[in-house]
This record gives sequence, structure tokens and C-alpha cells, in this order.
Amino acid sequence: MKKHILHFIGTQTVRVVATALMLVLVVGAGMYLHGYFDLTFVDRVSLNRAETETETVETAPVTEPVSPDTEPVTEPVGTDTAEIPSTQQGNTGTPNAGNVQTKPAEPQKETAKTASDALKSAKTLQNQGYRAQTTGIYQSGKSVLAKIPLTGLGKNFSYSEYQVRDTVVTEYERGCIVTDEVFVTEDRPAVTLRNGYIIRDVNGKLSLLKPDGTTLLSDYDESSFRLTELRDENGNALFAAVKRVKEDVYLPIMTKGEYSGRPMESGFFEEEPVKMEVEHLTYYTLSDDGKWIESEYNDENPPKETERGLQFDAPLDFGESDCDIVRFYNYGRWGYKNAKTGETVVYPRFTEAYNFRDGYAIALDGYYMYFLNEKGTVVYQISYAEPEQFETYENITLPDTDGIEALGTYYFSHGLTRIRVRQNLFNYKLYYYIKESDDTYLFDVKGNRFPLPIGYRLTGYADGVLLLQNTDTGLYGCMNYKSEWIVQPQYSFVTPSLSGMIVVGDENGKMGLVDTNGKWILPQVFDYLSAPSQGMVAAYDKTVGWQVFRMMSK
Repeated sequence: MKKHILHFIGTQTVRVVATALMLVLVVGAGMYLHGYFDLTFVDRVSLNRAETETETVETAPVTEPVSPDTEPVTEPVGTDTAEIPSTQQGNTGTPNAGNVQTKPAEPQKETAKTASDALKSAKTLQNQGYRAQTTGIYQSGKSVLAKIPLTGLGKNFSYSEYQVRDTVVTEYERGCIVTDEVFVTEDRPAVTLRNGYIIRDVNGKLSLLKPDGTTLLSDYDESSFRLTELRDENGNALFAAVKRVKEDVYLPIMTKGEYSGRPMESGFFEEEPVKMEVEHLTYYTLSDDGKWIESEYNDENPPKETERGLQFDAPLDFGESDCDIVRFYNYGRWGYKNAKTGETVVYPRFTEAYNFRDGYAIALDGYYMYFLNEKGTVVYQISYAEPEQFETYENITLPDTDGIEALGTYYFSHGLTRIRVRQNLFNYKLYYYIKESDDTYLFDVKGNRFPLPIGYRLTGYADGVLLLQNTDTGLYGCMNYKSEWIVQPQYSFVTPSLSGMIVVGDENGKMGLVDTNGKWILPQVFDYLSAPSQGMVAAYDKTVGWQVFRMMSK
């Protein structure tokens, strides 16, 4: 019995000692990891893995599509020191011995010079098998920007002034909203891009350059041959020779719209003519050796196939069909045919028709807007009203103007098209209509409205990218057709996507270029970036001067 008792006591003693020793080791290890003491022969281990690994700092505000549920950043980004903005930056601090606290990394800085130096010249890329890309969109991994050599330029942003097109939105009585085209005087950038050409201004003297930077006309007189945004049937850029002649002009008698309150032509003219200076335009194309060739194009009877619905410095393939089915004009109406076989798909019956994009086309007959598939079958139709028909209740209305401000209208992109929706309220007692809302939205091929985020209005659509403006802050951002933010709505200036490239700028005046995935093509360090023009972008920085970049791909 005594032997068993001693054995039991011995066993319990061993267990107690072992347990106590284990507790000492655990407590000691914890105190060591929390920095209460060090062992010189053991490397310290951190409890926080994030503090032991260096994270890569993103140099773009959005490098991957961001969920629309993500709370948007509404404060403008960018500083006077040209820091690259980022909404996805992480910590890059590494722990010091005996200290587990991390220090945020300094923001990476880049300048216009370093951004330019990182790009290769167009000639170098040509030798590597790249070619100029005048159609299609910029695609990361396939497309690159190349530097085009320009000579004879100073570092001034502007040397003269010029007239540029703008729009003015006016709300007349009873809520009638009208967009009108106007021309305003602005400082002319020393390098401007238009319809595939580069116009260089040095102390008020203009030169016309080819897209590769070589001089075509060393002394370009814009007052004699004005480069337009028009093209002939073969896609050649048109120059307008302007001749001003004083003629007798009978002015229309204006009246106030009964329902809208908008000044409108009454259909009658003044009895006595007025002597006015009238422009007569003759159009020319320019050969590769700098010779003017008169074109058959004229304003009174332009070739119908050149009408694209919208008129601006558009990508070369804008308005062209991306399939074998194309529109054709005959007997005053539009129809569709197979370009390869010549077979008629839809007999001419439309007053307006536009080419197929992404498998669908839009046509009008004066009463209805039709969505057609490539078999010529109508998949959706809805009644619409002309803009001047304010006294109707129709909620589908055409744009007032046909510039870039209406981009996204008349064509499909990723199954969506932009349509103006004007909702009126009818008052039976007073017999007039009152505008309730007038805005634009995206519709799919079945007539379903694409849901816009609350508090935002659509101001442009192209390449599957929505240009949105916050109605409270006035700031702009971009969302893709999947409802993902690709450019957070934090910028004071954003252009619609052209050739898959989007210019963004903040309140400090710094601009950058992103693609349709929101990835940086050019960092936001430039003082000025032009809207893309047939794959080219003009850039200015006060320390570097002017540069032109061109989209290229293999």
C-alpha cells in the first residue's frame, strides 16, 4: 500500500513540474515575441506578416476594375509636385530590429520627362515590327504609345488664339431644355491634332505635319484652307476653301414657341433683304506631296454614305459597319444589304439608318426608332419625337446637336446605346406641356434601361465606357458596361473614350491618360493632354515642352 502511494505522489510531481515548465516556456516565448527581451542568437520573428513583407506600391489610381459598391473618392487628387495619384496604395515599410511599427512609404514621384523617356520612338518600334494603329482601341499588352519627333517648337503653350466649337444648354420657360452649338475664342495650343494631321504653331506661323511628324506644308494658311472634321467617301480628310461674298439675304421671322417658349422660325421671311457676308465653301483633299485636289464633296448635296449621325474628330472607323451588312441609300430612303453578295437584307424604308456595331443597328422612319439584328429583323421599336416637338408627350427624343457631346447615340457598343429621354407633364387645364426631366440613358437591345448609379448623370458613352458626372460635386468618373468603376469619380476633367484612351485631369491642372480598364497609359503629370485624334495624343509640360505620342501595335 505504501509503495502505491509513493508511486502516485511521484507521478503527480512529475506532471506538475512538466506543466509548470511548459507554462514558463509559453510565457517566455510570448514576452519575447512582444519585444520584452531579446536573444542575441535568435532572429526576431514578427507577429504581423504584413509588417515583414514589402508590398508593391501601385502607380495608378485604379489598376483593376473596382466594384460600384466601393465608396467613391470625391476629393480631387494630385499635388503641385506632380505626385501620381493612387486609390490602391499600400504600406511598404519594413520593421527595424526591436520595433514592429511600420512607416508608410513616400509617394512615388514621376515627371513628364521621365514618363516621356520611358517611351520608345515610333521609328524604333517600327523596326521591332510595330505599326501605327488608326483604328480599334488601345489594349494593354498589345498596344503601346510611341514618341513622334517634332522640331522647331518652343516651350510656350500658345502663341495665338482660334475659334473652337462649344455647346450651351439653355432652359426656356416651361422647362424646355435646348442645347445649341456656339463658337468661342480660346488660346490655341501650339500643337493641335485634327483629322489625322498635326498643326504646329510657332509664333503665329502654322505648319501642317503628317502623323509621323514630317512636314507636309511649312507655311499653312488656315484662312485659305481650313482643315475640317469631314471626310470624303474614301475616308480622306477634307479642307474647306472659304470664299466670303456679300449677298442679299431674306431673314426668317422668329416667333416664340407656344408650348416651349423657345425662339423658333415661323416659316415666314422678312419682306426686305439684308446685305450680309455669306460663306461659300469648296472642299479639297491634300496629296502626300502637298498638292491640293478639289473634291466633289459639297454641303448642299453631300454623299449620303459619309453621314455618320455625329460629326467630330472621330476615330477613323467610327460609323463603319463591323460586319458584312451595311446601309445603302436609294430613292430617298435607307436600307441594308450584304456588302459581299450585294443581297438586299432590308429594302429602303428608313429616313435615317446607321451601320451595324456589335451585331445591331439603329434606324428611324420619322415615327419609330428600330433596333435591328444582322438578319434585318426588328428586335425592338419605340416611338420618338424630334427635338423641336416639345409639345408632345413622347419621352424618346433625338439630340439637339450632333457633336461629341452626343457620343454613344445611334450606335451600339457592348450591347448598349445612348438615348435621350425627355419626360413631359401635360396640364389639361392650361393646355401646355411642362418638362419634368431631360437626360440621357443607356438601353440594351430589348429596350431595358441600364441602371446608372444614384446621383450621377451620363455625359458620354464609347468603347463600353460610361462617362459619368456626380450631380452634387460636378466631378467626373468612368464606369464600364459591367457596372464597375474604372476611373473613380474624383476628377474635374475627363474626356469620353476615343480609340480606347481617356484623358483625366484634376483641379490642379495635371492630366494623365488611362485605358478602358482604368490602367495608366500616361501618368497624371502633364500640364495638358489633347483628346485622342486617330490614335495620336498631344502632350505639353512647361518643363519639357510639346510632344506627340502615337498608338502602335504588332
